Amino acid sequence: MREEDRRFILVITPSTAHEGAELLRVGFGEAVAEAIEGGEFAARAGRLAELTGWVLRHRRLGDLELDLVAREAYGHGKSLNLNPREFALIWRLADAPGETVSKQDLIHDVWRMGFVPETNSIAVHMSRLRRKLGFVGLSGIIATSPNGGYCLMRADDVPPAPDIAFTSVQPPRIAPAQAML
Repeated sequence: MREEDRRFILVITPSTAHEGAELLRVGFGEAVAEAIEGGEFAARAGRLAELTGWVLRHRRLGDLELDLVAREAYGHGKSLNLNPREFALIWRLADAPGETVSKQDLIHDVWRMGFVPETNSIAVHMSRLRRKLGFVGLSGIIATSPNGGYCLMRADDVPPAPDIAFTSVQPPRIAPAQAML
């Protein structure tokens, strides 16, 4: 079991108080005796349910991984080297994968502004973000909505990256200079 998932688990019937304390020490959310009263059980389970609303450190969407603490994104394990605004944009889009996020919501949530200024800042940042995603093979993961918003595609909906074939190009042959007579 993953360590970060333990905090959401309520364990029933530890045999001793020492065992219950050990379960809590290794990261389980709660450890209760089998003879627990129904109201107490509901309260403890409710507290654990509230923890699921906490923001997680990592998000994974197919081959895209986001790390909130490092404020970095990885595509196929390769770092995208995002600037803070680019990371904030992709994190915000990852809040609702498959759903369009309006320009107004992006301005409010990422730029912390209450109005949409007459600027192409979102388009510029999105273009840079898409270019970096393309470098790691995730070029189709952000879609533009006809109304101007953006959508982080779900992993199953991302179009496959085109195969890039590199061909060697021969430089043109230049005839040696002829001696002038």
